[in-house]
Amino acid sequence: MAALEKRYPRESFTKKLERICQRLDEASTRTIAHKDFFNKPATSQVQITSLWVVGSYARGAMTCGDLDLVIEHRLVEGHHPAPRTITKTFFGALPYVSYYFGKPESSTSGVVFPDAVPIWTEPGCDWGAAINSIKPVTSAGRATRETDSIPLRPEQLYMEPERLQGIATQEKEGLLEWEFVEFTAADLEPVPLEEISHRDKKLLRIAPMMAKKSLVLIPAIIRLMKKHERFGIWESSDSYRVKLDCGATALHLGRPVLPYNAFDDEPTIKQYVLIPHVSAKGPNGAWIIRRGPNHPDTQALANRYAYYLGSPGTPETVAYRDRTKIWSTEMLELFNTQEEAEEFAAMLDEGSEWPATEIGRAEGLALISLFALVDVVEIGDHQLAITRTGAAYFDRDKATMDEIAAALPLATQISAEA
Repeated sequence: MAALEKRYPRESFTKKLERICQRLDEASTRTIAHKDFFNKPATSQVQITSLWVVGSYARGAMTCGDLDLVIEHRLVEGHHPAPRTITKTFFGALPYVSYYFGKPESSTSGVVFPDAVPIWTEPGCDWGAAINSIKPVTSAGRATRETDSIPLRPEQLYMEPERLQGIATQEKEGLLEWEFVEFTAADLEPVPLEEISHRDKKLLRIAPMMAKKSLVLIPAIIRLMKKHERFGIWESSDSYRVKLDCGATALHLGRPVLPYNAFDDEPTIKQYVLIPHVSAKGPNGAWIIRRGPNHPDTQALANRYAYYLGSPGTPETVAYRDRTKIWSTEMLELFNTQEEAEEFAAMLDEGSEWPATEIGRAEGLALISLFALVDVVEIGDHQLAITRTGAAYFDRDKATMDEIAAALPLATQISAEA
């Protein structure tokens, strides 16, 4: 993330730090108006007792991504307001300032700050001298962190520090892998009407129900999914339209979060795409997270493959309807060999005026893009429920990834027969 983070001159943050200290001198205890647990108006009194500067500014860096501060406080009266409400009441809305509550050795940041410099300790203290004691160091920069492999800033995500550290560890262990696709100004420009596919017209119908900041992302999302998701249609069951599905891709917008155990028992999601709202500081783009090489699903599907039928660019699915049911379910038939697929395609094409049925092949994790299109998959004699809807339709348990993989042919069988 450090390579994509915008950095600003040290002097701009010195002015903000001085303003914060002045505000504390004016009143280190303030009455805060906020909403309580039941969303009713409430007032509380909060006192700030100490303030430290940490991070690259404390190390004397000439440029900083933001100003990191640790605040020690106590609740004087009433219920505890939200941290953001406290800092806004005391200091106003200062851009590029991050506040952590606690002490340098234990704060809401989730990390220890050994380089913390105490700045404000009580009204009238010489905080100016404390600031001046930090000498600029041309070689100083951003400290390396365990979460540096994550391409977005923590403030852009709705995940606590411990959670981000866990995700970074999973990537290091090969359980997850990811890429970051940066959005340029051109990506955010409207897509010409002639380039909008039939699939993306549905996204445009969903768009008016989205917040303005999410609307800005629509052109970039269309361009992104054209490259990263071949199959499927747009869906959104989220009332705020910040969670979208396109085929085997789950997109989360705004201040997104990666679900806990994201890929566990989930044979219809190939990748999660986390896209924060566009900001001046950035980074602006899409964090695309997939199963890594050591993930159990990756290993289960390794060398597994299947053939499928389809029309140009789209697998052929069937709406299956049991006469005892009042609803139907989507089904996809997969084939063990190309010969089986060709025989079935020839039967379908006999006497038809439509273009010949195409035959496709998918293997490994790419099979998930097929599973995501349907509720039930047929593989030879196996009929597997991929979704809860499919399980309910046939009154059986939802198939696990191991069960699905076991029903698929192994690529090594081809070389053995040859």
